[in-house]
Amino acid sequence: MGEVTYCEHEWERQLARMHLAPFSPSQASSEAEVQDPTHASSTSAGDTSVSSSSVSLDGIENLPTELLCKIFWHCTSNYIPISDHGPSTPLILSQVSSKWRSVGMSFPWLWNEIVIDCGDWSKMPKLVQRAHEHLKRSGDLTISIHTSGSIHFSNRSPTDTGVIQQLVAPYVARIRHITLAFPVDWLNNFLRNSANIDDVQSLESLKLVYHPTEGSGRLTHNSLFIHAPRLRKVELEYASELRWRYLNPNTVQLPWSQIEELNFIHLVTSPSYLQSILVQCANLEKCTLSIIKATEESSHHPFLYNSPQLNHLNLPSIKHLTLYNPKNFDYAKYLAALRIHFPSLEHFSIASGGDPRNGRQWSHMQFMHFIRETPLPLRSVSTPAHISDTDIESIMGEVPSLVELDVTEGKSISETTVRLMLQGYLASQLEILKCSVAPELLSNFLDMVESRFVSRKSTAKYRGFKKLVIRCPKDSDGYREVQERIEELQDSGRDITIVDIQDRSSNYEE
Repeated sequence: MGEVTYCEHEWERQLARMHLAPFSPSQASSEAEVQDPTHASSTSAGDTSVSSSSVSLDGIENLPTELLCKIFWHCTSNYIPISDHGPSTPLILSQVSSKWRSVGMSFPWLWNEIVIDCGDWSKMPKLVQRAHEHLKRSGDLTISIHTSGSIHFSNRSPTDTGVIQQLVAPYVARIRHITLAFPVDWLNNFLRNSANIDDVQSLESLKLVYHPTEGSGRLTHNSLFIHAPRLRKVELEYASELRWRYLNPNTVQLPWSQIEELNFIHLVTSPSYLQSILVQCANLEKCTLSIIKATEESSHHPFLYNSPQLNHLNLPSIKHLTLYNPKNFDYAKYLAALRIHFPSLEHFSIASGGDPRNGRQWSHMQFMHFIRETPLPLRSVSTPAHISDTDIESIMGEVPSLVELDVTEGKSISETTVRLMLQGYLASQLEILKCSVAPELLSNFLDMVESRFVSRKSTAKYRGFKKLVIRCPKDSDGYREVQERIEELQDSGRDITIVDIQDRSSNYEE
């Protein structure tokens, strides 16, 4: 009986069945013709950097093909995009050595997911050509296309030359995930004039990012993806926190009954239209809504409150709800106007967004009104708001089912909170905690963490903290006093991340 090899990824199983031709110098020379045009001049006769560095490549030249493929696979998780500044991740890997080029060019999983940095979009036709050079090496795999661009609201949109159509059309039947971030008028033209693009059989996730430009019109009718049988995730974003857009009734038509995640960022609509969408989403589990000011006197959004009387709508399928609320509006009042309830909600997030100098306020009154409106089995609460230590303690006390809490941007939890957690009176089921801790409380905080550790031999369901993210000043005496202790806990397998409170740009998410 043959040896059974465990394969973590589908590409490993397929690679095990593939026969890759032995590497030969002649193959390398033929593949060498394919190189990034931005670096074509770097290998000229006068440049000795490649030949001198090749001396140090002797060891990695002998790596097995399977190991090289694993290296390539992991490198794609930190993808350097296709742009006019330099080579993308696949091209960088292919330039390491002749063997790497040979293996890389014949490894389709290195080429089937692309990210395009469009810059100001003026170079987009050339970038589309480069994108196709990547994708043609992906064999018959499903593909992912993601674009990003940067243009200020006051800028006039460049002339639309049909580049979205040119980018998408040749591969539409194989696209699995797609992000299209372009000026409003470009996306409108694409959605209006793509009647010949109807084979979207592989599409699973769709993200449209509308960038406003001077004179850009309203969002056009969108029914291009209504017959995508595998579509499960949809995100529509208007890329401006200053000027939000409204979706007129029937602007977006999608196969709502199969959608599992739906996100509206900076896009709002009337309660009746939103209800008409959500009532069709029988399988919707995750949802993001953008909050606007809920006042009957508002002259900016008159249609929100002149809608016909709505029936109460229960959405038991929704487990994750994110309310995007950068202007600190009353989300409890907004949801009351929508007359929508989420009886099975487990994960609740207030995404404040916007400029933190505008104030990311936490309203505990709104939160309590929201969770008391319908009894909720909440397991997770997160917010980037500047929440007080008192409100942090209140959340722990009033949501006993809490398993995860992320209040990293808030005040340090108090000594009283730490003591109550140590005694088991607060958050007795908490497994993931992300919070700020004052330096003088770090020692007591770690005592509390260790007191909750449950031996693996125990049959108890609760086994203590699985993950901790602690934001604190690393240059403080309090941190230096416990630094060795934290390192010992990390070495013992505890998932503890320390984020310097001075580093506001730190990314502590995995």
